[in-house]
Amino acid sequence: MSSTEQNPSLVSVVTPTFNQANFLRETIESVLSQDYPAIEHQIIDDGSTDATPEILREYSDRVWIERHENRGQTPTINKGWERAKGSILTWLNSDDTFLPGAVSRGVAYHDEHPDVGIVFGDTLFTDQDSNPLERSKNLGDFDYRRFVRLCHNPIPQPSAFIRRSVIEDIGMLDPSYYYFMDWDFWLRAGVNHRISYIPELLSTYRLHADSKTVAQANKAAPELEYMYRKFFARTDLPDSIRSLEKEAMLNMLFTSGGYYLEGGNKKAAAQTALKALRSFPSSFYQPSAVHKLFYCLCGGSSIYQRSRATYNRMRTIS
Repeated sequence: MSSTEQNPSLVSVVTPTFNQANFLRETIESVLSQDYPAIEHQIIDDGSTDATPEILREYSDRVWIERHENRGQTPTINKGWERAKGSILTWLNSDDTFLPGAVSRGVAYHDEHPDVGIVFGDTLFTDQDSNPLERSKNLGDFDYRRFVRLCHNPIPQPSAFIRRSVIEDIGMLDPSYYYFMDWDFWLRAGVNHRISYIPELLSTYRLHADSKTVAQANKAAPELEYMYRKFFARTDLPDSIRSLEKEAMLNMLFTSGGYYLEGGNKKAAAQTALKALRSFPSSFYQPSAVHKLFYCLCGGSSIYQRSRATYNRMRTIS
């Protein structure tokens, strides 16, 4: 019998919920049906005005439930984490689910790798009716420096399990973020804590009209820029990370431009791309930078399609 079987680590799962009664049962049942024996599940109703309170009453003898006046997702998660008793913590939004065996796999990896602070797996993106869309990209491995440099978040939050010692070291989620509280947390954690990836499906991630990442991309762009500028303003970054600042900030501007484009704000996308050009002119000798510039300026147009074909040919030649 393994040490986990003899004395299983307590896993604390916090579910913040606000007006998602249509999905809430599926989320709760996905936690209750886990085969892991030691789960503390807190569900905090952030002032819902739909049928959420009625649904939660059905589970009042099986999970820990609280309701408070609306204060937002991040403060609600932090509230749950502050009183969580587990040695491993996570949060599961009320429109996402754990897949069978997810908690057991996360705990087992932590037991096998005591030097790892955060482990995450893949997620299955679904539509509003839980129909599968696609699986998150297989990473092969997680490279923190690449994560910082490319300004791309490959970590599916519902598939991540966090050791308590990480939170004790870097603090809770930052409530100043509305869209990127998880991305900011991974950035801060990775400075001094190892993050690992396992190529296994651990969760589902629902994409629907009310999803923040789908419906409000235009508003996310300035928050992304704020996050990266705040990160590189830190005085304690090791040289190996500080050396990435120029390329990381360039990619951040292009990623922000992509968010503006996704949100339908072509003018802001173009302005952000030109800001990148003015800030880092020497970078535009790289084909990848030219490609990203044209995407922000002309994404979706015939001009962009031709430039993309040219970029792919240049990559093949190089």
